[in-house]
Amino acid sequence: MSKSILFAAGLCLLAGTPAFANSSCLEVGQIYNFNAPDNKTLIVEDNFHNKFKLGLMGYCPSLNFKERIGFKSIGGMQLSCLSPGDQVIVRNMGTGGQVCPIRTIVPYTADMAKADKAAAAAAAAASR
Repeated sequence: MSKSILFAAGLCLLAGTPAFANSSCLEVGQIYNFNAPDNKTLIVEDNFHNKFKLGLMGYCPSLNFKERIGFKSIGGMQLSCLSPGDQVIVRNMGTGGQVCPIRTIVPYTADMAKADKAAAAAAAAASR
């Protein structure tokens, strides 16, 4: 049995992917970067460069101007996956923290990125 475990671990190393990397789960402790295209959406990247699109339940003021944000998971651990109902916490000068509940979390694909870029370009062209 121990040989099969070692074999599986060896295959993971050869594949170049850590055994604990899960592209369908955004772990709280693995968040690397984020981008806010608007005040209701976050694109979050984990340490394995998997991207996720988070839809927020409502308007989160000045989200796209923030340099730092926090995440609060119901699971409460660094290994917990973010899920709908968890929170994005944004600190605002003078007003304290803004809590923005997460409505949806989906893997952010290259096709989604392309569509979002095209929609942003169309909106920019329409506003001229």
